[in-house]
Amino acid sequence: MEPIAPETIGTAEVGIIGMGTMGANLALNLLDKGFTVAVFNRSTNVATDFLAKNRPTYGASKVLAGKTYEDFASLLRKPRKAMILVVAGKVTDMVIEDLARVFEQGDIIVDTGNAHFKDQTTRAEMLEARGLRFLGMGVSGGAEGARKGPAFFPGGTLSVWEDIKPIVEAASAKAKDGRPCVTMCGSGGAGSCVKMYHNAGEYAILQIWGEAYAVLRNQIGLPPAEIQKVLGDWKARGALDSYMLDITHAVCGQKDDKVPSDFMVDRTADMIGSKGTGLWSVQEAMSVGVPCPSLAQAVIARQMSMCREERQVNAAQLPGASSPSTTAADKAAEIEDLYHATNVSIIASYAQMFQCIRGIDKEFKLEIIGHLPRIISTFRAGCILQGAMLEPMTKAFEENPNISNLMCAFQKEIADGMPGFRRTMAKVAMGGECVGVMFASLTYVTTMAQPTMLAGQVVALQRDVFGRHGFKRLKEDGTATEESYSAEWSEMIP
Repeated sequence: MEPIAPETIGTAEVGIIGMGTMGANLALNLLDKGFTVAVFNRSTNVATDFLAKNRPTYGASKVLAGKTYEDFASLLRKPRKAMILVVAGKVTDMVIEDLARVFEQGDIIVDTGNAHFKDQTTRAEMLEARGLRFLGMGVSGGAEGARKGPAFFPGGTLSVWEDIKPIVEAASAKAKDGRPCVTMCGSGGAGSCVKMYHNAGEYAILQIWGEAYAVLRNQIGLPPAEIQKVLGDWKARGALDSYMLDITHAVCGQKDDKVPSDFMVDRTADMIGSKGTGLWSVQEAMSVGVPCPSLAQAVIARQMSMCREERQVNAAQLPGASSPSTTAADKAAEIEDLYHATNVSIIASYAQMFQCIRGIDKEFKLEIIGHLPRIISTFRAGCILQGAMLEPMTKAFEENPNISNLMCAFQKEIADGMPGFRRTMAKVAMGGECVGVMFASLTYVTTMAQPTMLAGQVVALQRDVFGRHGFKRLKEDGTATEESYSAEWSEMIP
């Protein structure tokens, strides 16, 4: 890499560390917006190649690179602003430590990785104690979003956000009304918390669409071309119109590039990767007592998908799942029922996602709740969760920030959809198709609308029998007592 030109020292408005696909695309996005960008990559040749490729387009004075962290810091205008786009975890911590070594008081470090929100809170405290400033900022939209405009979810100290806000807003996706898809989510690790649960919702809804495809293909017996038509019809109805439906529609009809007579989906190993945010989200929600069965089952579905070798062995020894064919006369009705099953499952998954955020916010005081309607509105473009359902969700939280559960804003959809949802699950249970997230969603809707759980009454007493754990009695008005009781049980030794 050539030596730094003296006239470029202190001219870059923003720096990007990590020149993989995401980092390179975000750098190009910022260059398109007119910013002078400095880049750094541990492998120097990556940064050199980026310069060689893009300086002819943007100019040598706009695209800069440092060979060392010291060089990189010297290129940035004070207060320095650097965004980290490297592998989350230990690598991020190493980069932060290297930056802290060369940055000065008041400089800003922004981590955009899929980090745990607790880690971001710790990093903020550590850096601020050293006189530096930090934001944990989630990014949604993948590589294409980074290039064309993603949704951002920053969290931390408001004054830090105000300093970097013009850069981030310029790079973000813009909704139809022109508003940037970014807002301050709260304090500490709030931004990464929102991104964690965004990803958990994404896990669940992607799995729901996969399950809908499986029912259409194996249970109802439609070929991929007809499934595409069904999904197109569902999109036209409006409620399910979304990016995740669009990509499912594309997946169903994609032909294999190596075997053009086959569909890509039939040539794809049924193994789903993950990067940890979904699991973290479920673990944290359960630790604060927020039920999220659809989100949890989506994580479990990915884990079971990775047990492919075991499943292959088991399949040769255990009774196979049968998928009875549906008569032509039944297909239209079953497709309609599946539409409602899909719709209500997605509503239930979103409801769990926001209940989790509320629970985490209450426990860790991240100050997210007051920003919730605005946060939802930032999902409208450049984001994996973008879709028609966001509008009524935003309206629900604006009209009643204390709504007990988001499902209460979809009363008609749930009332209209539950009969078909139940019929679909009954037929799928008989046919043997794997639709765990849909079943979990049905359980969630049914359970969270039950004023009394009979099984809960029984288990509360069971615990008192063997462990004298106590139970809450019901008063005449139906409310539970604050104190616990233990009953007199005859001795039962296991």
